[in-house]
Amino acid sequence: MKYIPSNDQPRSGVYWIMCFSKTMCSLLLTLPGGLYVTGFGFPPEAAAAQVVDVDEGTFIVELDGRRMGTERFRIRRSGIGDNVRTIAQGTLEIVEGGLGQTVQSGISTLGVGMSLDLYDVKVSTPSELSILLERRGDRMVSVTSSEAGVEEREYRQVQERTPTVLLDHFFAHHYFFITPYQAMGGTNLSVILPRPGGQSTGTLRMIGVEPLAFETVTVQAQRLELRLDGAVHEIWLDGQNRVLQVRIRSQGYLAQRITPPS
Repeated sequence: MKYIPSNDQPRSGVYWIMCFSKTMCSLLLTLPGGLYVTGFGFPPEAAAAQVVDVDEGTFIVELDGRRMGTERFRIRRSGIGDNVRTIAQGTLEIVEGGLGQTVQSGISTLGVGMSLDLYDVKVSTPSELSILLERRGDRMVSVTSSEAGVEEREYRQVQERTPTVLLDHFFAHHYFFITPYQAMGGTNLSVILPRPGGQSTGTLRMIGVEPLAFETVTVQAQRLELRLDGAVHEIWLDGQNRVLQVRIRSQGYLAQRITPPS
């Protein structure tokens, strides 16, 4: 992904074009508090189709019981059937280990099963890091650029019937992309972890429906568990599979929506 300054620069901020490929670009707006997604571009074949807002919101991020940041995101979809494309953009502003950082991510999937097609992440501080991951045939290839240089890594399909998904560090909205694979008996997933880099096999299970409390309202939520590398990722969803809360107790991590989606 590359960033190209736009000629249109309003007084409230600077627009940037986030180019995932020659056919798909996204428009970002720099706000006083950081970068936030304001619009998306879809491939030409989807231009005539209706673009649907799937979800948008803000998570409060806590580490060891203390509020350490926010995650803002937007998910949109266009097309139908095998040609449907789902695009998510997020900005994570967090303090970890005493250091503040801003992380921008973009993910693109294809089909009703939301098969991973493209991922890009950029870490701005304390040291710049960018990772571009894209599908090449039956494998995913990532290119990591940092002060140390450029590194290429390959992720292969584990088994034909094992879906490949991606979960990046402390991005709660990424769990939306594992929801097509929830099942009572459990589903094995091959999980790409782009930062620091790796691939593991986890098991996703449906646990049940339970109340989830927000500041002003309590809602009924479906709870899932993803067991991955010895850690249990607990995910709460609403009736439309929108992520309400994510908790990883072993990492002291909790992300909860400020308000549930309407």
